[in-house]
Amino acid sequence: MNKPVSLMSLFEAGTHRGNKKSRLNPKLKTKIYGVSGGISLINLAETKNSIEIASELMYKLGQKKKQILVVGTSKHIKEFTPELSRLFSGPEMPYINNRWLGGTLTNWSTIKKTLKSLEKLENIESNKEFFGRLARNEQLNVVRKKEKINRFFAGLVNLKSNKPGAILVLDAANNPIAIQEADCMNIPVITLTNTNTLTLPENLNYTVVCNVNSINTIKLITSTLIESYNDGLVTGIPQPTEVKTNETVTVTA
Repeated sequence: MNKPVSLMSLFEAGTHRGNKKSRLNPKLKTKIYGVSGGISLINLAETKNSIEIASELMYKLGQKKKQILVVGTSKHIKEFTPELSRLFSGPEMPYINNRWLGGTLTNWSTIKKTLKSLEKLENIESNKEFFGRLARNEQLNVVRKKEKINRFFAGLVNLKSNKPGAILVLDAANNPIAIQEADCMNIPVITLTNTNTLTLPENLNYTVVCNVNSINTIKLITSTLIESYNDGLVTGIPQPTEVKTNETVTVTA
């Protein structure tokens, strides 16, 4: 796997700055180093440890070539989210950078229908001869419908199913429904969160407490996680091979 992120790089990125102590989620008490001016200071040793645990999961998911659904919808993150999905080696990962729509994972049949509608509209528009024969109002209707669906679903066209290997949430406080749906589907949740987040995954092993208001912090942590995934992708998991003998067939790794 790649070299672990250093405490100094986390500090320089401003990762240690939390929220007001009065708004601290009790589940995150062990992740806090202290308080300064009423503001919780994040324990970077704990953050570093969480990154390493999450990186191990990402490495294993890379070995299995699992999809990662990237979710980042805050104003300062949403433009970065699609870029992040393209940093994974291999096919571009699915992402959501606008509002998470309820049922994205738990009501997959409806989402699939919407994605098929998007594909149909794109095919109509790309067929210049057919599109040109449509009346002007019909053309506008196709374009507007496509733009409306694209706003929320463009990043999901690569999602193979409602059971990705994990979801990577860049801003937990802004995406409680995403976390709840992933938990409901038993999908691992790797999430970046500040100290005041109300909704956290049931399994906190992959929860990285950090200053999510800092884009530098998000870039530093996510680059480490993605490098681990890409390392796993290169390594892969050896597939069993059959060795035939005169009497039996044995399987070796």
